[in-house]
Amino acid sequence: MLGEFFAADPADIDDALVDDGPFGRYATVEAKTLDPVSISTLGEILGVGSYDDLVEEVSDGPEAASGEAGLFTIPSRMRDALAAAEDDTPAIAEKWHATDELSGWDAEDVERVARGLAGLAHRAASESQQLFFWWSL
Repeated sequence: MLGEFFAADPADIDDALVDDGPFGRYATVEAKTLDPVSISTLGEILGVGSYDDLVEEVSDGPEAASGEAGLFTIPSRMRDALAAAEDDTPAIAEKWHATDELSGWDAEDVERVARGLAGLAHRAASESQQLFFWWSL
């Protein structure tokens, strides 16, 4: 599964973005094979709620008519925790990498995504934007 985190104003989400993704339209952080489970697990590591509290909220988002692409919504409290943890990304990445959800990932890739996501979250928070994760089969 393809995937990219990006920040946008929710009012700017349109069918073309859901179908084709944010690349070329928004700054992105590529993170293939993530899903609501792995994203919610990161939220739990950040201390913004339990996996059970987060998974439905993360899963909420528009889906393409084809069913082959869509968006996951990253809760604002998770965006803010990521932005605040920008200096702690190595420790966060290490904890995230140790989970079953990311067992197939290289530690360097997890740290790259965590670092990029923290920077993206910092910019999104300062511009009052929401974080999303675009996925495509």
